[in-house]
Amino acid sequence: MKLCEPLDILPDIVHGIDIDAKSPSGAVRYCKTRTPRISLKQWNMFHAVIDYGGFDGAADQLHVTQSTVSHAVAKLQEQLGVALLELKGRKAQITAAGQCLLERSRELVRQANALESLADTLHQGWGPDVRVAMDPGFPSDLLIHAVRQCSPSLHDLRLSVSEVTPDGARRALHAGEADIVIGAQPVLGFAASFLLEVEHIAVAHPAHPLFSGKRDITHDELSTHSQVVIAPAQHGGGASMGESAPHHPGSWRVCNPERAIGILRQGVGYAWLPRFQVQQALDARHLRALPLAGARHHGTRLYLMCAQSVAAGSVARQFADALQACSARCRQADAGQA
Repeated sequence: MKLCEPLDILPDIVHGIDIDAKSPSGAVRYCKTRTPRISLKQWNMFHAVIDYGGFDGAADQLHVTQSTVSHAVAKLQEQLGVALLELKGRKAQITAAGQCLLERSRELVRQANALESLADTLHQGWGPDVRVAMDPGFPSDLLIHAVRQCSPSLHDLRLSVSEVTPDGARRALHAGEADIVIGAQPVLGFAASFLLEVEHIAVAHPAHPLFSGKRDITHDELSTHSQVVIAPAQHGGGASMGESAPHHPGSWRVCNPERAIGILRQGVGYAWLPRFQVQQALDARHLRALPLAGARHHGTRLYLMCAQSVAAGSVARQFADALQACSARCRQADAGQA
């Protein structure tokens, strides 16, 4: 355990007290650690040199002189004691040490920007903003239940919810564009917790030509008809919910299940959709389940993943825990009805 207290007389030194847990007497050792010497401005200038092809490009982007950038990077290298860049002709090349520090320093700047953004949000009187990217097949009701389950301190919780394809989920995590991702595929490098399995069935309008025969429909027959596929437009990835996007003429790609149901009710195409989302239309006989030969339904397993920046005890972590608890209750209810 370490107790740290800054000393006013030495502003650049932190006075640390280490308590040795292994020692029977709990021996106390005193140590000194430095506060960071490098400013975020210096890291930003280093990043600009890399991103914009050299000192001139960085100066243009940052609206400063070339000598300002050169001085800042030179001072950065001097303080670190390692060379981050080396000149080859008139072009600055990143060194092995610079490459090693590049992504870590980018993350440092991202975290600092996120901290300031959170402070701005709180200053405006809003609660924390939790960014959720989810598969279109995840029940929206569970989001509402999770919000209601959260502690009273989260009554001002702001959710930013977007729908993503599996590729979009992966990009959102790696780019830090979401705090919580609910996807159909675990993403390498991120802990994935199983939430629930969503049943999908093939449906179409009762007057669709697929119902004209008296026998079960084969998958070869399906391929001759237009399919409506859920593919959130903002991520441009493959089709969602485990289905491959069709390539034959007449196919429809839409951004959410509600739009797909609206198209199907006009007698256009067929679609694989979550049963819970089409049950009302089935009960009202606006849609009908296709009599397929072989498997007439399939399940898509959905997983919850958190960004690396989501810390234990944070609002996003609490909301993720609530989502897991609500999903577990949903699974138990389904098991009880089986």
